[in-house]
Amino acid sequence: MKKSISEWTQENIVYINKELKTEEDMKIKVLIPYLQYLGYETNEMKFEEKIQVNIGTKSTTIRSDIAIFVNGKAEMYIDAKTPVRSLSEKDVLQVESYAKLSGRPHAIYGVVTNGLEAITSNTFLGNRTKGIPSKQQLLRDIDKAPKGILEEIEIHEVERVLFTLNNPKELYKTIKKCKDIIEKRGLIRSDQSFKEMTKIILTKMNEERRVKGKEGVNRFSVEYLEKIAGAKNVSELVVFKELFQNAKDRYTQIYTKEDENLNITDNECIKAIVKSIQDFSFLGTGDDIKGTVYEIFLKASLRGEFDQYFTPREIVDFMVKFADPNMGDIILDPACGSGGFLIQAFNYVNKKINAAGLPQIENIKRYDALIEKCLWGHEADYDLHVLAKINLIMHGDGWNNIYQGDTLSSDKLKDNYFDLILANPPFTIPYKFKDVLSLYELGIGKNSVELDLLFVEKSLKVLKPGKDMYIVLPEGLLNIPYYQNFREWLLGKADIILSISLPEGAFIPFGGSVSKTCILGLRKKEVEGKEQVKPKYVFIGRPLEIGYETGKKMYIPKEENDLLEFESKMQEIFSGVMVTSNGGECGWIDSKYIDSRRIDGNYLLNVLDRELLLGQYPTFVTLSNLCEVENESVRIKKDEYYNYLEVPDISENTGTITNIRMIKGEKIARSLNKFYPGDILFSRINPRKRRITIVPPIDGYGVVSKEVYRLVYKENEYIDRENWYVLCALLQSDIVTKQLVRLATGSSSSRARVQVEDFLNDVYIPILPAEQQKEISDTTYKSMLEIWKQSQSYLKVFEKNQKSIGTDLNRNLLRGI
Repeated sequence: MKKSISEWTQENIVYINKELKTEEDMKIKVLIPYLQYLGYETNEMKFEEKIQVNIGTKSTTIRSDIAIFVNGKAEMYIDAKTPVRSLSEKDVLQVESYAKLSGRPHAIYGVVTNGLEAITSNTFLGNRTKGIPSKQQLLRDIDKAPKGILEEIEIHEVERVLFTLNNPKELYKTIKKCKDIIEKRGLIRSDQSFKEMTKIILTKMNEERRVKGKEGVNRFSVEYLEKIAGAKNVSELVVFKELFQNAKDRYTQIYTKEDENLNITDNECIKAIVKSIQDFSFLGTGDDIKGTVYEIFLKASLRGEFDQYFTPREIVDFMVKFADPNMGDIILDPACGSGGFLIQAFNYVNKKINAAGLPQIENIKRYDALIEKCLWGHEADYDLHVLAKINLIMHGDGWNNIYQGDTLSSDKLKDNYFDLILANPPFTIPYKFKDVLSLYELGIGKNSVELDLLFVEKSLKVLKPGKDMYIVLPEGLLNIPYYQNFREWLLGKADIILSISLPEGAFIPFGGSVSKTCILGLRKKEVEGKEQVKPKYVFIGRPLEIGYETGKKMYIPKEENDLLEFESKMQEIFSGVMVTSNGGECGWIDSKYIDSRRIDGNYLLNVLDRELLLGQYPTFVTLSNLCEVENESVRIKKDEYYNYLEVPDISENTGTITNIRMIKGEKIARSLNKFYPGDILFSRINPRKRRITIVPPIDGYGVVSKEVYRLVYKENEYIDRENWYVLCALLQSDIVTKQLVRLATGSSSSRARVQVEDFLNDVYIPILPAEQQKEISDTTYKSMLEIWKQSQSYLKVFEKNQKSIGTDLNRNLLRGI
């Protein structure tokens, strides 16, 4: 039996991510040799095969990576992607389109591969399988394949799909133009224009579906509107409203309000919009449409009582793949927004149905169950719930169990009913309805509770015992002492199976949220009295790159994505911390280390790393064994002078101090912390900067920001008082800095803080031999003291020069009088 492309790649390419950086690398180093291994000759392969697409006045030329020819006819088209990029529905649709446009009859197969997985689409039967067919399989399938020929109308729809997939910028400009037309020509308010656009999109998709079902021509065109309007002696707007009514008749539950009629009254407005978008395909290319409609219509204007933040596709993909939903699973998103989780879950399960190798009748039965029974969503915002339904139609269906209203008080979601929950609920907004709060353990007796906490409880209520949920939350819920009671409650209800600390600013391009976020996976405990099977290991991670620029207002995609590398790492349990090509970290930690004090991925990576470090050093102890933190607050008096140390005057990485100014109290903060000569100071903000220092000789005491900890020596058996300054060097070491960075909590890296309790109890310090301690301690203090003396000497010369300049200036001024 032939090896899969994944097996072949991993045997022949040692450093996959380093050697296969581009699609061309993958094609030359993996795809062509693998095709030869499957029996294909190089003279049967054609590269960069041209495909011309003409849509009305628009045209585009596309080139396939490899086309396989049999008896002079293209029978299989293959597209190569890089291993760092997972395969998407768009990739499959694109290569399917290549095959369908190859001739009459068209090529049997479209294949897309990234060297680690491959998806093959049979363009005659409509099913998909994993792997690339060998030459013998291809020859057999060509003989068996029905020789159906696409009709002209079907070819035209395929061309629309390919044109849309390959012109996302053109689509963006067109949708933006439509918004302008609706608001300026149609005189629809900007906060209402989105509703009108969804009606137009629904009408267009209904027409595309009619063509797909061989129910007639695509009537969504200006030519059709003008022809029928002329024949009936009515306006084009009247004809379009008939098409919209046809769409509503097919999708009877999309609009639940009685007044959901088309509100555009200007005939030229509707003609201009139809003409603008008629050449694009909306059915089956929904990711691009969804993103474009969101970016243009929703991002700036859609803000409701519950605040809408959209989940990036990269994060959705990771969560769905880790969840691994099965055929027949009933899946819920209790705050579904525009439907991203449900769409990806639909695609994921549908691939499993197609790849199961079941009889066609069984495939149809499972597909029908998927769209009719398995996909559920609930959304507070009316417009968003409509968009979720339309998005699901774009991707293949499954919209009939999307409900609108307050999820927390809804009677649509039954307790202990769902097999899988995927969610990104509203963050931190207080919920104050006491009648609803009384229904929740976290709300009993309270005047308000944060929405995200209540969504966690609601999700666990409706989840079946033993089943999983994956939820995006503010990371503070997992590590801030204020939420300790919540974590204790949570661990009583569920076991942790996943904890990922996302980078700062991950949601800024998708609604502006600056919250430091995480992904938490939970398995609901079995009912009382039933034996509890606790997961043995928890997957934890800290990605640095997630496939797009974080912290930017606009979505800017990037090739680097640690989540994709996590996907390959999470397939089997391994020991230790694995580092990605971008510096992200992941691992599996024994669930015995999980407790309510902190359950964030950063902290758990420290715990996992600690087990390895303890094996590398003879002695490894917490800071609490070596020192105490004594923060002595002083109330600053306006008229007194103080030795004032600003945090930026502690040099990054080296920790040296070059300036402590004598400054009047009125110019500094009202309350600061004291320090004394010889103290070790640690700046708890942004520990990446390693601002750890030894206070130089000064007269009296000094004052510094309350963000700085003063470390006081504690009698211990590990470090003698005379070697005390070795601690300064150890705190600046890579081993300790990594721990400190992971322990920091906060919404951004620049303001992330290490809390006192974490600092003392969770930072482990390697204990060196006494003679090495003395050498490092002495060298560290002497180096810092020497730099201090040099800086003071420089300052004295500078001040002397300034005085001299001032004296000369005064003399010159006096001469001029």
